[in-house]
Amino acid sequence: MPFLIDGHNLIPHIHGLSLSQLDDELALLELLDGYFKRERKNAVVFFDRAAPGNDQNIRRGFVTAHFTRPPLNADKAIRNAVRELGRSAANYTVITSDMEVSDSARRLGARVLSSAKFAQKLSIGGKRKKTGIYDPVEDVDYWLKVFKGKS
Repeated sequence: MPFLIDGHNLIPHIHGLSLSQLDDELALLELLDGYFKRERKNAVVFFDRAAPGNDQNIRRGFVTAHFTRPPLNADKAIRNAVRELGRSAANYTVITSDMEVSDSARRLGARVLSSAKFAQKLSIGGKRKKTGIYDPVEDVDYWLKVFKGKS
């Protein structure tokens, strides 16, 4: 089941992330990519206010980030996305704590999970034991951070 996520609504519920961070969106994407990679499910994360000159979409493995531009905001973009799904909205879960987005998604047939509940699932999923299987993506990410001086 694919997910539609209200990104700025989720960030305050994630331990160690804050909306005041400069890279809060990228940090969330990294966390979500690890989770959805393990779950083998796709997600689209919606954020308000794309930076001028930057791409409106970023793809990371199983996660795509969509940055809206005014007059559209993330809430409207999520409602539009669910509406465009039509009957297949029943196959999607919307993650938000915004009541208007939640109500709209439910009326259109999508499932809804609060940001707080999903943050709990996300933190539990991140604490799973390693399987012992070599993951070259994790290895490359580790060494990129080391060479950039971020380890």
